[in-house]
Amino acid sequence: MGIFHKHNNGIAEAFEKVMQLQSRESESDFLDSLNLITVAVEKDDSYTVNEKLKIYELLSMIANVTRDQRGRYAKRLSRLLS
Repeated sequence: MGIFHKHNNGIAEAFEKVMQLQSRESESDFLDSLNLITVAVEKDDSYTVNEKLKIYELLSMIANVTRDQRGRYAKRLSRLLS
């Protein structure tokens, strides 16, 4: 995997949709949606183990902060998923 390796954009797009819908979803539904992103990343072989660990860390942070604080972590996660 080189510097310019491409990842599955479907995962990044799905994450963006989850973040857009967070204000209209219940907390439980939001966490379920994040779980689907986690599973998708787990099954995608285009991410290195190191990338996956960083992604899981950011997903955990997003799940454990208030709605107002999620944007800061979401930007970083979007970059990793792309």
